[in-house]
Amino acid sequence: MKTAEFRPGQIINGKIIKLYPEQVAEVQIGNQKMIAQLEAPLSANERYWFQVQPGEGKVHLKVVGKGAEDKGQPASLAKILGEFSMQPTKENMDLVRFFIKEQLPVNRELLKLASEWLSMVDSRSAGQDALKMILTRGIPVTQAAFEALYTATKEPSLVLLMEKLEKALDRVSDSAVGTSLKKLLNEMIPANKTVASEAALNHLALMWIKRDGKESQAALELLKQFGAIPPKNSESILLQQMFARLLHYSTTGEEMPEGLNSVKNIITLVENGDFAAARQMVTSLIPAKPLAANELIESLKFLFYRPPAKEADVQQGLQSFKQLMSVTGDGESLSGLFADKETWRQAGMDLLKAVSQHQLSGLQAQLLSEAVGKAEQPAPLQETSAALLTDAKIKRFLSALGLSYENQLGEVLKDGEIGKAPVSETVKSMVLRLLNENPPPVVKEASELLLNKLTGFQLLSQEAGPIQQLVVQIPFVLGGKTNELTMQWSGKKTEDGKIDADFCRVLFYLKLEHLNDLIVDMQVQNRIMSVQIFNENPVLKKMAEQLTPVLKSKLAEINYQLSSVHFHLPGQSQSGKNQRVLSDLYSQKEYSGVDIKI
Repeated sequence: MKTAEFRPGQIINGKIIKLYPEQVAEVQIGNQKMIAQLEAPLSANERYWFQVQPGEGKVHLKVVGKGAEDKGQPASLAKILGEFSMQPTKENMDLVRFFIKEQLPVNRELLKLASEWLSMVDSRSAGQDALKMILTRGIPVTQAAFEALYTATKEPSLVLLMEKLEKALDRVSDSAVGTSLKKLLNEMIPANKTVASEAALNHLALMWIKRDGKESQAALELLKQFGAIPPKNSESILLQQMFARLLHYSTTGEEMPEGLNSVKNIITLVENGDFAAARQMVTSLIPAKPLAANELIESLKFLFYRPPAKEADVQQGLQSFKQLMSVTGDGESLSGLFADKETWRQAGMDLLKAVSQHQLSGLQAQLLSEAVGKAEQPAPLQETSAALLTDAKIKRFLSALGLSYENQLGEVLKDGEIGKAPVSETVKSMVLRLLNENPPPVVKEASELLLNKLTGFQLLSQEAGPIQQLVVQIPFVLGGKTNELTMQWSGKKTEDGKIDADFCRVLFYLKLEHLNDLIVDMQVQNRIMSVQIFNENPVLKKMAEQLTPVLKSKLAEINYQLSSVHFHLPGQSQSGKNQRVLSDLYSQKEYSGVDIKI
């Protein structure tokens, strides 16, 4: 916490530690002790309310009233509010109690601003946390800073705000910056729900096409269940509809999915009687089975007989059509033969809902889990890696957010050099431009929330002398679900301005499905690392013990020495504690006295 700066007009609560001649005293305010000039004789070891007075040298204090900070008697609070010409309402008295409890000096202007700002937010506790960060971190006392920190420390998370804006941008399809921003957000959000749901459905369609027996039928039933195809359609009717749809592409001039080109070409050759060329194309696709190619072409002929062939021959032709699609088609292309895009998209969302609610069992659950697993491929900004997060992933994500936007802009504008690289297109830069276009209310609200979140992270990430801090949330996919890692890094910079990896402290916060809130406090001194893990699960230590040697070995590979790993149980949960974990993390509260070491 920074050393508090006292200015004339501020009201503080302090304890007289020691008295000196000429009404000079040692006063303790919070964790800070100082020598102050008093304007009236007082008693040692008593607590008083003081108002800071103008004066040179020592801090000059005028007694406003007597009282202990932890009692917050209404009479004392009302007297303090009277000094500020403010009414002793419940909200104002609670606000004064907050400043007293947190030992935050306050003046008349600040108290009125705080009262006004807190009346505008949904959560007073989150608003008070934002005020505390402003006053303890030396952040400018402005409404913009308050709103940014308020948004940064409360739900919804960064990824949820990104998803909300990405969805809202459908309303500004005529905006070039809106289109570019939507594309960037879609790339940054891992396993984007819309993309992942459609991809999972595509994989399910491939299972029906490519597999045999029970698995093929189970996949078909799932497609019906989610509304991707009419529930009363048999496989035969579905194949006939897909065949007709494929032929329909050539008559309407509608652009055909690229993955269906080979299928369409072979079907066209058969329709035109060029069986040799069709056979040659099929053989090139399945060179190991030339006889199968002959049988497939012979069966496809039945689909073009006029008058229609026997029912058994037609069914054989349809199965050959299905086999041909299994060799040449891909899931995304096949979706164009099933239903329109909106129906397919909705079916995909119903699929994900079924997964999250565990509505299925047996073979269907197995196939569905496999389809969702295959759909969870890394987004373009996420490199393929066995690790959940790598330094490359983190750097790319942070760069795309635009947390250095103002610095980049300042460099560009500083000297106006011709040919200087322009400010890169980031989420923040594009959100600012989008807001200048006066977008629809839904888009504006989503944009402002995301902008405040990003600005809040920037305010929390600042230099304090030689110490640099960084606060950010990083998304990743774990167990088929999108999670967020909140990270607060603090440490010195090297002479060339880079992070000193030999001496630093990193706090990690995760909210996991089964472990709930998890905090990891990692401290590094001369490349010797100690790790503290805080979680309410009493068996976590035993579960993790077998992984400690692996952690030690991996750290040794990058020249770090693991000295200790300690597990702690937080104290008994209090009302609203979970909602305040993030704000406590940002405030760097100490855990001593709260946690019990196992």
